[in-house]
Amino acid sequence: MHRLRFLRRGAAAAAVAAATTAAAAASFGRNPPRADRKDNSASSKSWPTGKDGGSVVMRGDELMEVEASLNYQDAEKVAPSLVRNGLVGTERNSSGGDMELYGVHFQPTMTTIKNARAMEPTRLSREGFELRSHDVATELGTDFDFYDDNQIIQRYYPSIEKLVREATGASHVYAFDHNVRCAGGNKSGKTLKSGSAVQAPAHIVHTDYTLTSAPQRLRDLSEAPKINDTWRKIRNTNEPLIPKEQVKDALEGKGRFQIINVWRNIKKEPVGIFPLAVCNAHTANPKDLVTFEIHYKDRVGENYFLRAASAEEEPHHRWYYFPRMMQSEVLVFKQWDTHGPLPTENRVKGSGRAPQFCAHTAFKDPSSLPHSPDRESIEVRVIALHLDDEKEGGVLNIKGVRAWLNKYL
Repeated sequence: MHRLRFLRRGAAAAAVAAATTAAAAASFGRNPPRADRKDNSASSKSWPTGKDGGSVVMRGDELMEVEASLNYQDAEKVAPSLVRNGLVGTERNSSGGDMELYGVHFQPTMTTIKNARAMEPTRLSREGFELRSHDVATELGTDFDFYDDNQIIQRYYPSIEKLVREATGASHVYAFDHNVRCAGGNKSGKTLKSGSAVQAPAHIVHTDYTLTSAPQRLRDLSEAPKINDTWRKIRNTNEPLIPKEQVKDALEGKGRFQIINVWRNIKKEPVGIFPLAVCNAHTANPKDLVTFEIHYKDRVGENYFLRAASAEEEPHHRWYYFPRMMQSEVLVFKQWDTHGPLPTENRVKGSGRAPQFCAHTAFKDPSSLPHSPDRESIEVRVIALHLDDEKEGGVLNIKGVRAWLNKYL
């Protein structure tokens, strides 16, 4: 079995990592579905694509679940890590393209993905994701152009901010980034009007932020925009997106902050291929996580990749999707929440009052009809601040976590 490996920043950093893993493990659930693990992983320098194969389970005319291949990290070859260690990552250029990946071992894993439409509705506050109605054609017009960054930032962002405010009850909401994707990616030849290439669906089980990069992203948005910041291209200003006072309050524990993703099909036809699957937030364990570093010219971002179950483990992630999503629907899911189980500043133990984040991935749906149209989608990332909440939130408190470690381990 791998031991946890972390960036060598002294005993304090190792203690933080170990304490964070142990504290969160007690709060994350482990109620496993079945999935088959095959030893067919390989080191990779590029992003994977969707794999053929799988099966469909019906009840009468209703789709209940599918069995499909998801791209995890190989637990036998990639060690878990909650903080940056220089072992797994890539470099990203100013146009958003990635150089070669390093330290990555993709493990295609056949996994059960349930039809979330055929069950009790999920909730953002419970499973970490929910489907909401949001008729963008009625609100913004049928001629709204999802390939125009200017329209997206000036008109679509405010609409999404309103939706996230309603979904979370946050006092302050800021949309700050978006990705437009199609099945062919940059090979499709499609571009945004800003000149940026349209990205391919992300066929990798991941989250968008880590316990380090989530608060750092919030800090970044209180400063002058970075080279890759989407809103910088349109606003053409060095003014920060979020007032420093609000960020300071959120990070000092005077409120709660969340990062929320809002995903939408932008075609008039329902999604036919490569839909988005999301994982019940409570079924991911900290020992499943691998910090993936993204080195920009002027900053370092981080995601978590998820490891497949090892040979000694039962698969435990519960996966769901909403088949044939319409343009009038959005999938809202968490990418960070300071009410989650991970310890942060002013809390020596995570409260676990809410899901921390939802892993997600595109996948090749075996129920897709032949000759389905290309998937085209947009996802918007949103900061939600709860500055009228009780004292809660912040960043890692090394002394507090070490004290917790000494007390409980």
